[in-house]
Amino acid sequence: MSRLLRRRNACVIALAVALAGSMSLGGCGTPQAGGKGAHPGRTGSPGVAAARPAPVAAPAPSRFFADTLLDAVGAGPLEVRESGTGALVAHRNYGATGLAAVGQRRFVLALRDGDACATRLYRFRLNDRGQPGRLSPLGGELHGELFSLAASANGQVVGYAIGGCVKGDQGHLAVVHLNSGRTRQWGSVNLGGISQGNVALSGGLSMSADGRLLAFTGWDAAGNWHEAGEGRTTSQVVRVLPTNAPAGTLAERSRVVLTRAVRSPELQAAVLSPGGASFYLCAVSGGRAERLTRIAMYHTATGRLRVAIAALRGIPFPGCPVALDSTGHFLLVPYSLRQPRRPAGRPVLLVARINLNTPDLRDLTGGNLTMSSGCPSGAKWCTSAP
Repeated sequence: MSRLLRRRNACVIALAVALAGSMSLGGCGTPQAGGKGAHPGRTGSPGVAAARPAPVAAPAPSRFFADTLLDAVGAGPLEVRESGTGALVAHRNYGATGLAAVGQRRFVLALRDGDACATRLYRFRLNDRGQPGRLSPLGGELHGELFSLAASANGQVVGYAIGGCVKGDQGHLAVVHLNSGRTRQWGSVNLGGISQGNVALSGGLSMSADGRLLAFTGWDAAGNWHEAGEGRTTSQVVRVLPTNAPAGTLAERSRVVLTRAVRSPELQAAVLSPGGASFYLCAVSGGRAERLTRIAMYHTATGRLRVAIAALRGIPFPGCPVALDSTGHFLLVPYSLRQPRRPAGRPVLLVARINLNTPDLRDLTGGNLTMSSGCPSGAKWCTSAP
């Protein structure tokens, strides 16, 4: 089977990720984001700020982050943790299938609509103690299984990738403007190997702060892609899609800004800067024993490299749930899956926070980031083997 046609139920740790003082992660039910305490990592070398025309003092990160821990069928609880310690402050068994942060302690949440093959969107807010408030419905029912969710900074524009209910159904990307109810849709999207299409998503959607641009990593396909399971991948890509593009297929309306051969490292996530002029790319390589997560920033218009930011070594896990806050100052990068010491324990997904304005890299979830020299690809920060 082509790597294009991975099934959705193959237990992927990360789906949509958003950070606006908050973070959304996915999982297979057992991994958890967070630990018993956060331990600052050692400071890396300066230089990331030099890529910015006029660095400014970054605000303090938000007190809380929220995540979804998705099981093998793509649904799970909502959890809220303290960003300073990783301590769990709230747990709700919503059966969430997607989560997008839309501002300080505000979120858009996707839930399955009962036993039907359908999805509904809701809005909620965390209070000062990190407790989720009432779920407020947004729009009507969406037919199909949600694959990824993204939203603008004000929460009025929501983008989503949604697949069909049976293998072979066509998947699509769509954007809904909540104020007007206007929706645009682009088809022929391969999602998890179930929905057919000549463009496949390999990571979650990312939306610019103004809601005008979507970005994602994926694969382009050739051959008999009209039949699910028959497509042949030709390249790894980063694509961008203006949200005002006319309806049509995703291949027709989106634009390839970066292309790589179908080999390691795998392009697993592209996260737009708030203004959309740049994107942060997560590329992952390694084997069964070790994972190397590379983070770099590129120009959206040209696909040219601006700066290599980090190369983080860790224990392998699927996906790359990298997240950028709405100010563009902090980047959250899950980099390792720490196995439990006790048989009844749960694995912990270790998360590093990079301050892009100062030479500061630290762990939020109890890991120990040990810096090393001789970073691959000229990265500003790198870590030694776990």
